[in-house]
Amino acid sequence: MALSADATQLSALLAVLTQPDTEAIRQAEVALKPLLKDPRCVPALVEILKAKDTQAPPVRHIAGILLRKRLPGHYGKFDVPTKTALKTEILAILSSEPERTVRNGVVGVAASLAKLECTAGGTSWPELFQFIAAAAAADAQQAEARELAFWLLQEMTDTIGMHLKDQFQPICGLFSKALVANEDAKVQKAATKA
Repeated sequence: MALSADATQLSALLAVLTQPDTEAIRQAEVALKPLLKDPRCVPALVEILKAKDTQAPPVRHIAGILLRKRLPGHYGKFDVPTKTALKTEILAILSSEPERTVRNGVVGVAASLAKLECTAGGTSWPELFQFIAAAAAADAQQAEARELAFWLLQEMTDTIGMHLKDQFQPICGLFSKALVANEDAKVQKAATKA
């Protein structure tokens, strides 16, 4: 799937940021600043994140970091259907992203979105909590999915802990299942950090 013009432009600049040329990086940063001030950068960055077949992992990782940083400034400018589509896309990326570094960046985006939803009196994004519960309940062969659930919780507790009161009992159940002796070590570590 080909990228849109906005995503293609951003992707080219992000690729320069991964090169060992200081002057080229500086020029790319200067060119990126005005582009990232435009709300259209949000769907373009999401498009880059989704393009795992055509975009290198470092480019997608940087797209995730920039999306997390720019989302708070642009999110309020979007209508409800656009916000809903964005949240759906982020969950889809989380569930299918094979690269750990990119997935970590998208976890940050999801946490930022959850904070925006909760602090703005939004719906608090119930689909995210369903996603976390499903990931934490994944079978033994899917330790990465269970680990992802706890990464999400860890990222979110610092920013939206007070909004998780309604989810306290289900979250306690997730932790009790993750901290048993026969659980994968990565899952136990992620649960402990969360």
